[in-house]
Amino acid sequence: MHGEEGHDREQEAVGIGFTDFGALILDLANAIEAAVEAEAERDVVAALTTEPAPPELARLTDRLITHCKTLAVGLGEIPAPQRSARAAGALRDWADLASADPAADARHDRSGNLAYARLLALLARTMLRALREHRARRAPHPAT
Repeated sequence: MHGEEGHDREQEAVGIGFTDFGALILDLANAIEAAVEAEAERDVVAALTTEPAPPELARLTDRLITHCKTLAVGLGEIPAPQRSARAAGALRDWADLASADPAADARHDRSGNLAYARLLALLARTMLRALREHRARRAPHPAT
């Protein structure tokens, strides 16, 4: 009898609109993606428009590195033949920047250098644009 009650509740849930879990998961993924992008944009603006004190600059730089890593994964998911020149260039620039040795290369100084944070911010902004352009190309266009 207990099994039948559970089955009845499942049928009720299906009857009130909980049938498309794929759409629900997609909505959640889109919400998470939007939040990640919004946080990246806030940090890009902060790096390009302010001069944070060294402790905050170090935290901002760490966040920008994380944003670039995350955005590079997103760009990397785009099949190579479908990548725009902007996306391909951003991935190339990230590979170059990520492989640099900050201790040996004065151009890439992770010690709190504002120029390094701004370089990361510009790269993150380019990656965001490339992802959004790709998304816009994939989106269905409304009939006119």
